[in-house]
Amino acid sequence: MLLLYLTFIMIIIHMLGVLLSFSKRTFPKLIGNLIAVYEMVFYFIIIFSPIIYKNKIILVISYIYLIIHLIGGITYLKGYLNRLYSAERLKYYGFYELIEMLYLISILFKM
Repeated sequence: MLLLYLTFIMIIIHMLGVLLSFSKRTFPKLIGNLIAVYEMVFYFIIIFSPIIYKNKIILVISYIYLIIHLIGGITYLKGYLNRLYSAERLKYYGFYELIEMLYLISILFKM
């Protein structure tokens, strides 16, 4: 049940991330820091959840997202990603966020 709520929060975060990215904006730094930590913790929780072991594709994607969020989260918290932001890159990042949001929705359907 807890995983259901945590996943729902992730979907909302990514929905907002998509909207912000497509409008060429980002979360304020303080909120972004909290989100980065939340996402890293979420993916650690998800890989230890028995629900994803029922589907090997979701399991593999979960490990990939864990690696992405560990590397990305740490670089975001250290301020390295700020140098990469541009209006054009935010649009592409919005597509990445959209794909991740669809993956998170698929997890909901597995619960």
